[in-house]
This record gives sequence, C-alpha cells and structure tokens, in this order.
Amino acid sequence: MIKNKHSFLFKASILGISIDTTAAGVISGAIPVIKDSFPGVASSAIESITTLPSLAILIFVAISPLVTKKIGYKNTASLGLLISFISGIAPAFINSIYGILVCRFLFGAGIGLLNPLSYSIVSYFYEGDERAQMFGFIGTVSNLASTLLTMLAGILLQISWRFSFLTYFILLVVLLLVIAFLPKMNIQQENKKISIVKSLKKLNGKVFAFCAAMFFMQFIFMTLMIKLSLLITDVGYGTATSASFILSFTSLTGMFVGVLFGKVHQLLGSKMFPLFILILSGSSILITFSKNLLFTGVLVIIMAASFTFLSPYMFLRISELCPKELTNFSNSLALVFINISVFLTPYIQQIIGDVIGNQTPAAAMITSGVVGLIVLIVVIWNSFGMQKNSLKNKVN
Repeated sequence: MIKNKHSFLFKASILGISIDTTAAGVISGAIPVIKDSFPGVASSAIESITTLPSLAILIFVAISPLVTKKIGYKNTASLGLLISFISGIAPAFINSIYGILVCRFLFGAGIGLLNPLSYSIVSYFYEGDERAQMFGFIGTVSNLASTLLTMLAGILLQISWRFSFLTYFILLVVLLLVIAFLPKMNIQQENKKISIVKSLKKLNGKVFAFCAAMFFMQFIFMTLMIKLSLLITDVGYGTATSASFILSFTSLTGMFVGVLFGKVHQLLGSKMFPLFILILSGSSILITFSKNLLFTGVLVIIMAASFTFLSPYMFLRISELCPKELTNFSNSLALVFINISVFLTPYIQQIIGDVIGNQTPAAAMITSGVVGLIVLIVVIWNSFGMQKNSLKNKVN
C-alpha cells in the first residue's frame, strides 16, 4: 500500500536521502588537527580523509543501478544510509589512520549507492510541476544540510576531532525516516536482466547530450571553487580567508534557489537552460575583471544561483527523456559524468594552461567561461534545428 505521497513525512523521507550526497566534506576542517594526532603519517594520507570518498562515490554511483535492480529502491537507500552511518561515525573510535581511510572509502561507497536515488524516486512518484518542485527541493535540502552539518562539525571539533565525525549521526535519523515512510516500489521492469550496453542503446541521444552538458557546467563551477582564492590573492584585493567567506555563500544561495526552481521552471520552461548557461559562463569571465570583494561576491552568488538552476533542470529533462525503467540508470550515468568532471577539472585546466602558455587563475576562469559559451552556441544551434524540423513537418 502506497502512503500519501503528498504528505510532509513522505517527501521528507525522499529529500532526506539527498543529505548524504553533501556529507563527505563536512569534516574537512578537522584535517589540520588530525595531522597533529598522526605526526608520523604523510600529509597526503591525512588529506585523503577528505578526498577518498570521491573515488568510492565514482565507483558506486555506477554500481547503484545494478544493486537497485536486485534489491529495490527502498532497500538500496536503506543499505546506503546504513553503510554511510556506520562508516561515518566509526573514525571517532578508531586509532589507526589506515582504519580511518578504509571507513572513509566505505562512507563514499554508501554515498555512491544513494546519489542517484533521490532524483529517481522523485521521478517515480511525481509528474509535471510537482516533480520540478521536488527536484528543486533536493538542491535546497542538500545545500542546507551541507551548511548546518559543517557548522555542527566545527562546533564538535572544539571538543575533539573525533567528535566531529559524530555529525554523521544525522544519517541514522534519515535511515529511520526511510524505513518508516518510504514504501517499496514496483520496479518489475528494473529487475529484468539487461546489460549496461543494452541500457545505453535504449537511451535517447538527448540524455547523453544533457550528461555532457552536466560535465561542462560542473567544470565551470569547480573552476570557480578551485581558483577563486588564488584569483583574489593574485590580484591583491583580498585574502584566502575572505575568499573562503565568499565561497560559503554558494551553499546558502543553492538553498534559496532550490525553493524557487519550480516557479522559475513554470515561468521560463526550456528557455531557462540557455539563459542560465549564458549567465554562468558570462559571470565566469566577468569575475576576472573584478577589483573588489563586493563585486566578486555578487558574481559568485550569481554563478551559484545559475548553477543551482541548471543542475535540477538537467536532471528533470533526463527523467522526462528516458524510459521509466531506466530512470535510476540514467541518473547514475549523469552522476558519473559529474564526478568525472569534478575529478578532472584541475588536470584539464593544467593542460589548457600549458597549451595557451598561461597558468594564471584568471586564465582558468576565462577558459571555463569560453567553454560554457561554446556549449551555449551548441544548445541554441540544436534548438534552432529542432524548430526548423518541426516547422517543416507541419508544412508537410
């Protein structure tokens, strides 16, 4: 029996899953203190506490659809949350750095299993404007959780770096919500034996186009996150601390924009895709001309808002374009593109910088903006071609 899908607790059990997707980095502030506790261990190993989950996420995002086929959405969500909860709090009780690193990898594995599910479950239960609204709320909950959990981890860090890992007790609350309120879903079609190659062949070509767009939009935003501090300090109008303060507004911006996504989508429809690509790309270039923190802060907020509008829009379009039985597979594919982009962005910028002979942060920001404008041209060109074909079909 399916419970009332419009109730608060039903929606909370779905949206709660998205908390886990932002949780990996909330203990980053503990790294310097952990280094002091393990003086004989290489810095790179300690820093892997933050980065190692990303590797596991990339692997297990790809595995998530296979697990879902076997045990279903609810059981996969419960399994991912259970793994993340246990491995998340375990470092608080472990004295071996290698044991902690194993836990962090397992934590990323749990996140990887969960990553595609919130979008997939929303697509399963909701249609039209309500689906668009829920997709926006995923971003809101994700960013709100990131902000609050980072603050909580910072408070607990005042007691001990071990206590900061207890922040992940929040995942137990989400797990109990999922067990109590999320029903088992009829996914008989998902359980059919079908290879990854056959699944890929069944997807609309536009799904791959949106996955590619996600790769490039993530590339632009990651360049901002990586290069802003260097840009501000190179030009000389701020410090690394002021850059970190400005970047903290990206989560808050995402939180508020997620609430507005449904309304903006109703108002602009497909026009929001090229519009926010233009704003994101243009702001990436414009920020290199800034000479003060206020103007830079405004542009960062604009970029964060544009990126937050684009992300749920692309997931929404993928959910509309793919067969319902391949929703989870398609979302996993999109997340693979996103995580690869996150991983490759520094290396791509390094290669581009070598080619153009300019490794400055300003050059990197301009490069990412130009990449976005190229994507925009492709989007407009394809849109024009589709309108032309539609007009031709009407005439015929």
